[in-house]
Amino acid sequence: MRSWANTLHLQVALRLAGDRSESVGETRVKLLCRDQGLPAPLQQYEVRRPDGRLAGRVDFAWPGLRVLLEFDGLQKYHRFRRAGESLEEMIMREKRREDLIRELTGWVLIRLTWADLGRPAATAARIRRAFVAAAA
Repeated sequence: MRSWANTLHLQVALRLAGDRSESVGETRVKLLCRDQGLPAPLQQYEVRRPDGRLAGRVDFAWPGLRVLLEFDGLQKYHRFRRAGESLEEMIMREKRREDLIRELTGWVLIRLTWADLGRPAATAARIRRAFVAAAA
């Protein structure tokens, strides 16, 4: 592809996507952070209990800034539903996971959706506010 015309943007996007994004939405969050001048987050960040067991994994983290970020696409809630589990039960299980992660870390956790990706400047400002809140 190096000699193909008009592939520079594709090559840049492929390099930036990396191998840790689990969805198009996560890749777009990563690109939003880059385009808006935010620090590069760690992806698929694991939070552990005091005994070392995994409490949960979040899509993005800025450990030095004490901020976690989850991207919520529709597929997330359907892909991780357990057999026989209602959507409401799955959402409550996700809420308990999020609460545990916040309690273990003491960090700020924010959630983004597809709509947030359509407002990059406002979303970056929201992430920056989370950095300030976590530092307080």
